[in-house]
Amino acid sequence: MSDKSMSILEHLDELRRVIIISLLSVIPGAVLGWYVRDYVLAALIVPVKRMDYNLVFISATEALTTEIKIAVVAGLIFASPVISYQVWKFILPALHTHEKRYIMILVPVSLLLFAGGIAFAYYSVFIYAVQFLLSFGGEGLTPMLSLSKYLSFAIWFLLPFGLMFELPLLIVALARLGIVTPRFLAAKRKWAVLAVFLIAAIVTPTTDMFTQGVMGLAMYLLYEISIWLAYLVRPRRKRQAEEVSPEGGDRDPGGDTGEGQGTGEGAGVDEAAEEAGEALEETEASEETESVKVADTVEETENKAGRDLERIYRNIVERGNKDEEKEKEKE
Repeated sequence: MSDKSMSILEHLDELRRVIIISLLSVIPGAVLGWYVRDYVLAALIVPVKRMDYNLVFISATEALTTEIKIAVVAGLIFASPVISYQVWKFILPALHTHEKRYIMILVPVSLLLFAGGIAFAYYSVFIYAVQFLLSFGGEGLTPMLSLSKYLSFAIWFLLPFGLMFELPLLIVALARLGIVTPRFLAAKRKWAVLAVFLIAAIVTPTTDMFTQGVMGLAMYLLYEISIWLAYLVRPRRKRQAEEVSPEGGDRDPGGDTGEGQGTGEGAGVDEAAEEAGEALEETEASEETESVKVADTVEETENKAGRDLERIYRNIVERGNKDEEKEKEKE
């Protein structure tokens, strides 16, 4: 069913179906996550074990609820292919027919980027951040880390990195649909720097500048990569419009003017530029001619109005003179 033939209620019904299927897909994923919970927990407590500390639980149900939480989070990750497919399928009617094939590429790529972001955060930041934070205890102070709080800290530390690595895919999709352009993204670099470091300061669960700086720097590098990817996947009609622009030649994502590759391409661009210049000159000459004609018409109208007024004035004067002569003759 096409997007134009679907009503609001049909869209809402389709969204409800997507949500139900996504939630149901978490159940088998959580069952699978229950069997790997020990491996996940062992990987998360590596930084603590390296410093010869142990995790504790301070309530009777804390250990059980923590393992259930691990299973559910693992279930979300295992069910992410189904969830991602349902989300892309929901927006499928909004795409053109020739663009629908990209969904089969976007789904696995989004999963790889998400997993890559978590792996990057774990090996480059998480382990060293935990050790750095635990080193502030000082002598005579022994950390007593609660199992549930440590797990919540680890989840909220790693998941934002996974979502952050989806930024290039999001920008590429928007650029392909023509919503944003590489030139627009390049012009907003200074605002992007401010935004990424502000987001990093909000989403990171720690207050240290090292973690926030790493996340902000990674997000900005992904933003720069996204500009070049958007430049490569921009719609064909925008490429043609840029190639036939009067400035001559295409522009790179940074906003600099590029020269055509090869003699044929450069000649084609030059001819198009000359034709555009000639058309512009003809338009300006035509507009100038029209303005001259209008000015002449206005001047002629004013002269005619002046002559009419002068003739009326003469008639009035002549009639007055004749009346005076008749009155003299009567006397």
